[in-house]
Amino acid sequence: MKTAQASNTAKVIAASTLLLASDQRSASLIAPGAAALCQQFLSTNRTDRWLAKSAAHPLTRALWRGVERIIQPGIMMHFWNRKRWIERHCRAAIANGFERIVVIGAGFDTLGYRLADEFPQLDIIEIDHPATQGVKRLALAGDKVAPPPNLRFVARDLSIEQLPLDMLNDGKPTIFIMEGVLMYLSSDDIGRLFATLRELSAERMQILFSFMTKWPDGGSGFRPRSRIIEYWLAWRSEPFTWAIEPEAMESFLGMHQLKLMELTLTREFTTPSEARGAKLEGENMVWCEPDRRVLSI
Repeated sequence: MKTAQASNTAKVIAASTLLLASDQRSASLIAPGAAALCQQFLSTNRTDRWLAKSAAHPLTRALWRGVERIIQPGIMMHFWNRKRWIERHCRAAIANGFERIVVIGAGFDTLGYRLADEFPQLDIIEIDHPATQGVKRLALAGDKVAPPPNLRFVARDLSIEQLPLDMLNDGKPTIFIMEGVLMYLSSDDIGRLFATLRELSAERMQILFSFMTKWPDGGSGFRPRSRIIEYWLAWRSEPFTWAIEPEAMESFLGMHQLKLMELTLTREFTTPSEARGAKLEGENMVWCEPDRRVLSI
């Protein structure tokens, strides 16, 4: 990502949310309140406002649908399938007594805001690159959608900075979310990130994250492959950097003293009605927690 600019991927996902929410065929996929927040996040400059308006208007929405079919069929639905997977696990953990949610690389995601508003007893922290988070905070500066008091923002560039241990190391049962983040980090960055998580004192911790599949040819990214998206990500300085074979994930987590609880492949969170269309492969979801058998040794 260009260090002085907000993430373009974050903007695309926010626009996809508006498009899906404005279409009666897909509106039920979108969490209540998410579209209004995405509209606000895309309001700080003329280009973003045009993107938001064109995503929701019926005529230009059809154009964007056509662009999606050419570039990467099913990608917009995929974004919200992974978000629904994360939200389902978050809500289950909240019901089970978890007290804090930390969203790492939050982008323009709405989950932290919505859960903070719904559950005032929760401590919710969003950690993100300063450029992207700055735009989000500017969008929330007005009275219309001022963030709930239990939602905190921490600016960090994880390629050069660590997580704020002083804010997190108090033993609270905590859920960490890393959606669409790890693929943009180097192996060294990821090693440091998981090492930091291992240092935390919380006896109850869950980590939810997505990762890209490393394919037999050594490449990563979605399949069917979209060279247009690969070129666009490289041009916007947001190329995929890290990937791993799904069958190697349990071993990877074991190296970091974590236990795999669930691994969901892309095709497994595609709904039956979506299965009739293009099915993506390549971005998978993990739910894990500290392996107490290892930590107690």
